[in-house]
Amino acid sequence: MALLLGIGLASPVRAQEEDTRALFRSILANPTDVAANLRYARAAEAEGNPRKALMAYERILSVAPANREALRGVQRLTGGASTVARPGEARTDIVVGLGVQYESNPRLFDNQLSGNDDLSAVGLVRVEDDRLLFGQRWKSRANAQGRLYRTFDDGSLGYAGIDTGPVFAVGNGAELRPLVGLEHARLGSGSLFSSAYGGVELALRDAGPLRGIDGLVSFADFSDRYPGRDGFLFRLRPQFAWGGLLFPGDRLSVDPEMTYNAAVGEDHQYRYWSMGAAAFYAAPLSGPLAGFQQLHAGPELTVEHRRYAGRMPGLDEDRRDWRLSPGLRLIGSGFLEQDLSVVLRYYIDNNRSNEADKEYTNHTVSLVLYRRF
Repeated sequence: MALLLGIGLASPVRAQEEDTRALFRSILANPTDVAANLRYARAAEAEGNPRKALMAYERILSVAPANREALRGVQRLTGGASTVARPGEARTDIVVGLGVQYESNPRLFDNQLSGNDDLSAVGLVRVEDDRLLFGQRWKSRANAQGRLYRTFDDGSLGYAGIDTGPVFAVGNGAELRPLVGLEHARLGSGSLFSSAYGGVELALRDAGPLRGIDGLVSFADFSDRYPGRDGFLFRLRPQFAWGGLLFPGDRLSVDPEMTYNAAVGEDHQYRYWSMGAAAFYAAPLSGPLAGFQQLHAGPELTVEHRRYAGRMPGLDEDRRDWRLSPGLRLIGSGFLEQDLSVVLRYYIDNNRSNEADKEYTNHTVSLVLYRRF
């Protein structure tokens, strides 16, 4: 009887898995098909695979931003209002990344020296936790990353940070999150800085291209290594995004950033104002390839201008830097129907300054594999 019961229960489960795989194959044939993605998302949720369902809902929103079922699905699966009402529910996302990176000038010398290039191993771990605490929604994040060079030992970098704060619903579809956090970085074999910070994050929905605004205030202590750089930092960063500009499923994101670094030491030579923006345009390629569910590619550009408040000894005017970093990215996601992505990236970092020894050019190529749990 137990054997017959097991067979009876296994058959519908196996049939459901086969149906899900068939739906996934239909998506591979046309990743932007809204109806196919909806059917797959429903089946994935019913099968107990919320991550696969979320990826399908996000694909739908990339081509149909107003699709109500997809919006409700994303809200439901990412801890929106429909899940907050159920006490005790929690969601924890973990992303692990491993890869390699090549740089033509990692020491950022003011000229190109032969033999200055280097190869490094890069790694990161990001954790985001969203849960109810004493009846209030609470979100916490932790981030650790490092870069280990083959020969440039003094340039190897390690970083760890954590922040936490409550999430409040504001208006129609907006969320406000005040936060506090700590971070620490190491350079080479010694400490680089420690920092405490606080700020506010505002996430917006149905507000046009403006998707959010972040404000941050931090104080960094560089101890005895760079004592002149100690001080407060103030940062304001809006985030904009547009979809369907040139092709169905494409996306342009632009993140302007305004920063004031109030470094207090060494006659304020490290104090500066900074204005800039980072932009990335991603367009879907023509269909799946090599087992990836989605392939996107496009150009990126970072621009920044820094105006320092103090001059270096022996110079007649304050330092001014202009940074221009164009590049390209190729992103493959959903490898073999898993939360596995690969990012191939190239960019050239150009820094020009009225102080000649601060000028440099650095070509960077990286290949990083990301796994989401």
